[in-house]
Amino acid sequence: MKSSIFELVETGDHLPFDVSLHRVNYVPSHWHNSVEIIFVLRGTLEATVGNERHTLTEGDVFLINSSHVHEVIGLDMNIIATFLIPMSYLKENIKGIEDINFICESHTAEPGQKGALDQIRQLLAEMVHLKHKMGEAYELDMGIRMLAVFSILMKRFKTSDSGGAINEKYMERMLRIINYIDEHYKEPLSLQTIAEREFLSMPYLSKFFSENIGLNFQSYLTSIRLKNAVEDLLHYEDLPITDLALSHGFPNAKSFYAAFKNRYHMTPHEYRKQYRPDKGMERRQKDISSNYLHFNQSSALGIIRQYLQRSQSAQDVPIQAIETRVYEIDAAAAGKALKHTWRNLITIGKAKEGLHADVQQQLKYVQQNCSFRYLRFHGIFDDGMMVYDEDETGEPRHNFRLVDQLFDFLLSIRLKPFVELGFMPSALAADPDKRVFYRASYTSPPKSLDKWCALVGEFVRHCMNRYGAAEVAGWKFEFWNEPEFKVFWPAAEEEYHELYLRTYRTVKGISEALQIGAPGRIITANSRSVTLRFFDFCRENHCLPDFIPLHFYPHDEIGNVVNTEHMDLTLDPGVYRKLQEEFGGISSNPDFLKDKLGEELEMLAEQGLSGREIYLTEWNSTAYHRELTNDTLYKAAYIAKNILDNLDAIHGFGYWVLSDNIEETFPSPQLFHGGLGLIAQYGIPKAAMNAYRLLSKLGDRLIAKGDGYVVTANNSGYQILTYNYCHYDDLYAQGDISFIDETHRYNGFKNEKTLKMDIILAGLPKGSYKMVTRTISRKHGSSYDAWVEMGAPASLTGEDIAYLKGSSEPRRHVQVLDIENGTSIGSQLGPHEVQLIELSPVH
Repeated sequence: MKSSIFELVETGDHLPFDVSLHRVNYVPSHWHNSVEIIFVLRGTLEATVGNERHTLTEGDVFLINSSHVHEVIGLDMNIIATFLIPMSYLKENIKGIEDINFICESHTAEPGQKGALDQIRQLLAEMVHLKHKMGEAYELDMGIRMLAVFSILMKRFKTSDSGGAINEKYMERMLRIINYIDEHYKEPLSLQTIAEREFLSMPYLSKFFSENIGLNFQSYLTSIRLKNAVEDLLHYEDLPITDLALSHGFPNAKSFYAAFKNRYHMTPHEYRKQYRPDKGMERRQKDISSNYLHFNQSSALGIIRQYLQRSQSAQDVPIQAIETRVYEIDAAAAGKALKHTWRNLITIGKAKEGLHADVQQQLKYVQQNCSFRYLRFHGIFDDGMMVYDEDETGEPRHNFRLVDQLFDFLLSIRLKPFVELGFMPSALAADPDKRVFYRASYTSPPKSLDKWCALVGEFVRHCMNRYGAAEVAGWKFEFWNEPEFKVFWPAAEEEYHELYLRTYRTVKGISEALQIGAPGRIITANSRSVTLRFFDFCRENHCLPDFIPLHFYPHDEIGNVVNTEHMDLTLDPGVYRKLQEEFGGISSNPDFLKDKLGEELEMLAEQGLSGREIYLTEWNSTAYHRELTNDTLYKAAYIAKNILDNLDAIHGFGYWVLSDNIEETFPSPQLFHGGLGLIAQYGIPKAAMNAYRLLSKLGDRLIAKGDGYVVTANNSGYQILTYNYCHYDDLYAQGDISFIDETHRYNGFKNEKTLKMDIILAGLPKGSYKMVTRTISRKHGSSYDAWVEMGAPASLTGEDIAYLKGSSEPRRHVQVLDIENGTSIGSQLGPHEVQLIELSPVH
């Protein structure tokens, strides 16, 4: 809001009116050529219109007519929704509106108006929800509701009394006076100064001011000084009150205290203590006016939910948009060879998990349904693997029995180890108090570099002796996990460099053929300077890594999240959501992975490292182990989109993580608890796992690829994979989970539509073709939705588990087509659905 008394209402987002959420501090007297509706969601405030003061509390609706001077003051930590509707818009839609005023205030409403107010509250709440969700045709839905509000106002709250409106013939003079006050309020202004500028007598100016603004000159000047002083009071904690008062035009601290207490009913010191924003928010408020203070909007959006009376009738179900796309593909094209490098890598959490019977069964299932080349894990030196101890004299003892069991199993199912060298055995840690995860992993540097290198050296030699030098040369050794974060590396950067160098020399001293990688780091964490210093160090010391591991999670400021409360982050939903709110939540960019990966590849090319193999050793739509959408159909489209968007762009896509059975967090008693895994407890595949199954059936020649589809071919025929990806809406991305629960998890997405694609395959050889269509939908291939449909039981019997496993199969449809000269293949998908169509010649 501008500081001028006249506010020009500027609308945006293609809406002819403004809908916003605010926390009010103090909005001095002003007017605008718009009707304003205030909907109080939390707290208490005072609104003064003309000379009448109104106290507003939670749930109140208050309307201020156009051209009426008003001020608003927050009396506590409040949240309001404001609706500013320009008269130009109202004149276009309501005949004679310029001669109509409304009296709409909750506290003074008559009994017969209570029901109408409830309807208005619901419509206002729906508009706030629609504005922040911004779905298909939301502008039309918003307009319908706004006109519905005015329909109710016209019927129940209309008055012909236009008293109190500003006289427009004096507007130019008033604006001139007010602008001068705004520019010179820090100076010793007087009514005489203004009167001389305007060539008016002081008595006339005094009366003019009071009649048009509702305040005498001195009261208005004090309100402007106070409004500006409060902003500095909140954001400059060390600024003495006396200095603050004098810098904003008050003659002394006493006059400031008196004005402040009269307005806020507390002293400046008390106000500063109660309302000063925390440090995390302060840096985000630099450009926010003190009129309407910044706050996290998801707090308000959660409150909005109580006003949304969600009817279960069919007429209240949102009508879903239909989008049609037509693509013509030359099926006879030679195409481009595909390596499907995404199949090079899958991941589990810790090495010890690979010894659990349930995880081993899940690995076998994966290899049977969508085989991978490498399995990546961390914690090979965790205490749970029992590789390191010291005797009473401090001499190291090494034991690789559990390592052997793990590697023997992996090789038996044709998986090669992708080993993260870390974390630190507790007996070798310089500071055993530095640890992370529910099952502790120690992140401290070693108390002895020599003992660390001896452990790494003996581990590598043991593997070579047991499995052969040629076999181990085909493995990958990634060095440490995200050392750019203090939670994973609490020591100095130089100490990490030294540890990497000594480890690199140890491994390469055994065999130059062994492959050691850089540390795995998150490419969304704004840690480029750390990365560049690492590569500079490697060049200086001739220890450049053989491959580059990367991690991806689409949180805007994940570095701040991880470094702030990592342990609570993995366990407590409240803490996680609070951190999302503070640091920006999930990116609103649906192409965030593709864009960030592109930036990373450019940086590596600039560093002369484009020839190195690059692996995403961790990636997911969230870093959170209790994100309820992880279990849903959404994950199938998310995986399909991001793998196809980045097809063969790098050497491996290690989705984090295979199994919900992961020791980073305390296990949840709930089956579908929002775990990161492709497979839930009891080996029940999720929709995400089925996306991998369909992707694995694509051919080795790329014929065409575009938004929502890919066409491939092989010796068996043609494959068409389509998906309908819908990204998180802004509310959910900001951390508002008020619209989802255990059995309703699809309310957090935007641009949901039915997608109809016609793939015209020109040049397809004449003949008969068997067409097999596999579809992952909420009805077929989503075990979570099957669980909800069966009643969402809290505990499962063996029969229940078997039923859910059977229900997790995608829908399969088979038919035979006789093709003369090409054909058109239709694919119709609901939100988040994925479909694979295989065309095979019938001989």
